[in-house]
Amino acid sequence: MMKIPFYRAPAGLLIFIFLLLYFDHSAWAQSKLGDVSDGSRATPVHLIQLIDEDSSIIRLDEQPLLPFSTRYTCGGKCHDYEQIRHGWHFNSVDTLEKPGRPGAPWIYMDQQTFTQMPLSFRKWPGVYTPRQAGLRTLQYMQIFGRQMPGGGAGEKETIRELTDLFRWQVSGSAEINCLGCHDAEPTYDPAEYAAQTARQNFRWAATAASGIAAVRGSAQAMPDNYDLYWGAAPDQPQDLPPQVIYDAGRFNYKQEIHFNITCDIPNRNCYFCHSQKVVDSDRSERRQLGQDVHIAAGLKCVDCHHNGLDHHIIRGYEGETTGDAGERSYNFTCEGCHIKDPEEAENDPVNLAAPRPDHRGIPLLHFERLTCTACHSGEWPAWETRRVKTAFSHGLGVRGINKSGQMLPHIISPVLAEQENGKIAPCNMLWPSFWAILKGDTLTPLSPELVSPLVSKIVIYDDSTGSGDWLKLSDSSLARVLDTLRMNQVFHGDPVFICAGKLYRSDHKGGIISENHRAAAPYLWPLAHDVRPAARALGARGCSDCHALDSPLNFGRVEVDKPPQLSGGTHTRMIDYRSQTRIQAVIFSCSFLFRPWLKAVMISAVAVIAAVVFVFAFKGLSAVLVKFTTGGE
Repeated sequence: MMKIPFYRAPAGLLIFIFLLLYFDHSAWAQSKLGDVSDGSRATPVHLIQLIDEDSSIIRLDEQPLLPFSTRYTCGGKCHDYEQIRHGWHFNSVDTLEKPGRPGAPWIYMDQQTFTQMPLSFRKWPGVYTPRQAGLRTLQYMQIFGRQMPGGGAGEKETIRELTDLFRWQVSGSAEINCLGCHDAEPTYDPAEYAAQTARQNFRWAATAASGIAAVRGSAQAMPDNYDLYWGAAPDQPQDLPPQVIYDAGRFNYKQEIHFNITCDIPNRNCYFCHSQKVVDSDRSERRQLGQDVHIAAGLKCVDCHHNGLDHHIIRGYEGETTGDAGERSYNFTCEGCHIKDPEEAENDPVNLAAPRPDHRGIPLLHFERLTCTACHSGEWPAWETRRVKTAFSHGLGVRGINKSGQMLPHIISPVLAEQENGKIAPCNMLWPSFWAILKGDTLTPLSPELVSPLVSKIVIYDDSTGSGDWLKLSDSSLARVLDTLRMNQVFHGDPVFICAGKLYRSDHKGGIISENHRAAAPYLWPLAHDVRPAARALGARGCSDCHALDSPLNFGRVEVDKPPQLSGGTHTRMIDYRSQTRIQAVIFSCSFLFRPWLKAVMISAVAVIAAVVFVFAFKGLSAVLVKFTTGGE
């Protein structure tokens, strides 16, 4: 049976328009069945029919078989899809949403053009939009959609470029993948979701990952005029279009299928997108990487990172208010759980079991200048910073990724840096690297796609080891590339290269000039995990953990990331990322060398004063007694 899409039937279209005009959708949205709790803590059984993007029930005897749509399967009668799509995981493209504290960016990396750029639609200082990096929305989704939960850029039509409108018809929209978080089935496969997005199979990705169907074929291989309902394009019979093969054994006689849905999200559903690995050859096994103290105590990610029906998930930062949680966000910060006033804790049913730290002997100044995470989170600061690989940046968990520790992009961690609120927090750091055109004070990044043909003629591509590390870029090669860009009539302005915290430009004599520029500053984002217990917190061994002359907190070496042959410094100091100067830090640390002597002097002085007071008090008492016994004579 050939299926005719609903919107192609004239009568159906008229009825659909009539329903749009007739119904009060705001009232309808408020009566969603699955969004209203009756107080039961039991999980409803999700034995439901699958609905495709044409709002039709999926029946195995119809052709073509379409992937199910979460918008209509999950958001039809039960859940308010429109409310959910404005949640934190999906609202990065919404210009009216507050960007919040800077977070982990997507990093656009191209080894052959020495590019690593922090990208985000959120207006965080130091990041670039995909369009500024030369990426169309479709390209952005194909590269980074592997670890996105759908929605956002994959669904918002107003940010799509006109040149890709036909491609979006072929690939379909990447709807919110509800199963990515809420599916408790062990057969759910996020790596398959990643594989499908890489083939532009956006509308098929959630179905392929669900475990109830297999998807073969590639939307990317289809021409712009490919018709989803009429099969493969006649001029390209050798390419296989996307096809869904449902597991018929999962359907009952009512064409219903069971989803093992949970609101109590297991940690493993978070890890595919929120994992981080320290590059350390001595700790190559999972068991050697340590564990967050909260996870070890039996807590789950969602125990702290709450959200309501609006899916404005609590990130747990100080001063944060978010979504329907509003003022309750404070309860899920470090301070809200562990340093709550007794009177406040008595009236708050949340987190009553959290231990209250003593912090004995730590001056109050520390709590004004340091975040809780400065002492308790991330890697223990060492004399040399380490590199880390993250799921966002390196596609951890995706099939076929390069697992080399040298793989770009290079993320430096931990860097104890001062935040906007004046507190010091541990951060991950990325040194931006890209080509750009400078006109006055305006810096415009150049797309790697534009620069690559010019760079490849000058720079020798040699990565025989397959490490994915920086290629060799000497000062002379850099100067030649910049001169070539300057002579190219396409680019109007002064070609520059941003790298290693510097802006490089040609001196027009075969050499280069480096200078400081705000665009070359490293991008830092605070980290909170893994949380270390009190026994492994900074200061557990005494003041010298932070205040010695060899303490990494102030004087540790922070790597400056760049191609190995490029001129410039290789390290900075941790103190350089705070308002305090190196001299001030040295002087303050030197005071701790003499503090034991000072304590001894003070104790001795107190003892001498006490002895003098005692002697004179004894003499005074003797005089009083003599006067009393002699009757004042």
